[in-house]
Amino acid sequence: MNYLRLILLLAMFAFATPAFAQICCPSGCVNDYNPPRCVYTGTTRTCPSVACFGNTGNTSGGGGNFPAVTISPPPCTVGYPTQEARDIATNTCVAHLAATATFWGCTFEDDAGRAEDRRTGLSCAARQAALAQQCRARCAAFARSVVTCKGLNEVWPQSFGDIGGERYGYARIDLCGPRLRTSVGNLIRPPASGGVQTQRSP
Repeated sequence: MNYLRLILLLAMFAFATPAFAQICCPSGCVNDYNPPRCVYTGTTRTCPSVACFGNTGNTSGGGGNFPAVTISPPPCTVGYPTQEARDIATNTCVAHLAATATFWGCTFEDDAGRAEDRRTGLSCAARQAALAQQCRARCAAFARSVVTCKGLNEVWPQSFGDIGGERYGYARIDLCGPRLRTSVGNLIRPPASGGVQTQRSP
């Protein structure tokens, strides 16, 4: 008898799993798909999902199977419909790039990075921020590409995939623009001899 109950429970779970695996998102949110979750449109902040199925009809009579309720996804529209919203998204994109590069590039800074700090006369964090600013045009293109029916990770490679950007906030920001300028202090150096040499008499 216990064995039969176990088989019945497994069968019920197998039939129920596909329904519970579906995720539907409320208005203003989109499915990020990686992993499946609902996020507020244009952000990586999660929002509560809504059920893709439900019970309908009179439930006062006890048990029974009730027809599933199909929730149609919202239409695919522009994620940032106004210039103000696109500007905010662009600034947020630059800030995320700088923050990610600062964490990885400065926490684990190598000799080449420290040499760049000295050459540019900037701290590591300030140098990463300057490099991220050179990605502003790509961030603006990303903001224009965001749509409500796709997650940010799906749209991101369109603007950053060619420089290593496979998911939101990550990219080789040193490839967004030219090499940063050398600081003025490094351009003006004192003579190597330290002064004028005088010739000794024989």
